[in-house]
Amino acid sequence: MEQPSNKHPFENIPEDHLEEWLDHMAANNPFPGKMPAGKAKEQLRRQLLAQVRQRTGQARLTPMHIRWAAAAAILLLLGAGAYLLLRDKPPRELKFVALSTQNGERKVVNLPDNSTLYLGPAATVAYAEDFTRHREIKLTQGEVFFDVQQDDAHPFRVQVDSLQVDVLGTSFNIKAYPRHEELAIGVSTGKIRVSKASQVLGTLTPQLQMQVSRKDYHITTTSLPGRDMDALRNNRISFENMPLADVLTMLEAYYPVRFTLQDKVDLRVSGSFQVRLTIRQVVGALQQLTDKKVIFKQQEHDTYIVRSS
Repeated sequence: MEQPSNKHPFENIPEDHLEEWLDHMAANNPFPGKMPAGKAKEQLRRQLLAQVRQRTGQARLTPMHIRWAAAAAILLLLGAGAYLLLRDKPPRELKFVALSTQNGERKVVNLPDNSTLYLGPAATVAYAEDFTRHREIKLTQGEVFFDVQQDDAHPFRVQVDSLQVDVLGTSFNIKAYPRHEELAIGVSTGKIRVSKASQVLGTLTPQLQMQVSRKDYHITTTSLPGRDMDALRNNRISFENMPLADVLTMLEAYYPVRFTLQDKVDLRVSGSFQVRLTIRQVVGALQQLTDKKVIFKQQEHDTYIVRSS
C-alpha cells in the first residue's frame, strides 16, 4: 500500500484548491452560530486554512487525509463558532435588589459579602443580586455610609448620579439628595477613586471629603474630623461647607418639617448634631451657625419661612 509522501508540506497545495475544499466543508457542515461577514469572515477562513496545513503537514490529499482534515476543520469550525457566540453574546444584565427608607427612617443592611450599609432617611439604593461576584451598588438618592468588606478579587463599586466610586476595602459616606447643588463623598478609612466616565476626578484617603457640583462638576476637597465622616453610623447629622439650602433639604429628610426660602441665601455652613435633638433645637443652632444672618420664622408646627436678616 502506497504511503503518503512527507517530502512536500501541505502548504504547497494550491490556495484555490484549499479554499474550494473549505467552501465544500462549510456547505455540508453548517457554521454554528452567526457566520461573520466581510473582513472578519475572510480572517476566519485564513485562520482555518493555516490550522489545517499545520495539523496535517501532508502534500497529497488522499481519502484518509481528506477525512482527517475534514474532521479537523469541523472541530475548528465548532470551536470558532463557540468563540464567536460567546464573543457576540451581550453581557448578562445584572439584576438588582432595591432598598429604601422613608422620611425620618434609618436602616442598617448587611450585604451578602459581609459589607454593611447605613441608610439615612429618604434614601434609595439597589445592590446586585449576585453580590458576592458583582459588587455593584446604585445610589439614587439620600445619604449612605458604606462599611466595605475587603475582597481584592471583586472590587466594590458605587454608581451615584453620573459618578462612579471604586473601592477595594474601606468605609466612606455619600450624600446625594436630589435637590442638593452638590454631591458629597467622604472617606473614613481606606481609599476610594471617584470618576466620571473615563475621567478620574480624584482619589480620597481618610478624613478627606470631595464635593462635586451637579452643574459643572467643579470639585472642592476639604478635610473633616473622623467623627463627622462616621456621623450617619453614629446617629449624627453632619454637614461641612454645605449651602444652607442643601442643609435645609437634608433636615427635611430627618424631621417632619418644611422650609421655604423667601429669598436666595448665598451662605455655606458647617455643623454636626445628634439626631435626638428636636427640630426647634436644630433651628436654634442653625441661627447661631449663620451668625444670625438668617431668620427662621415658624408658620405652623411643621413649617418655617427662611429669609436673610
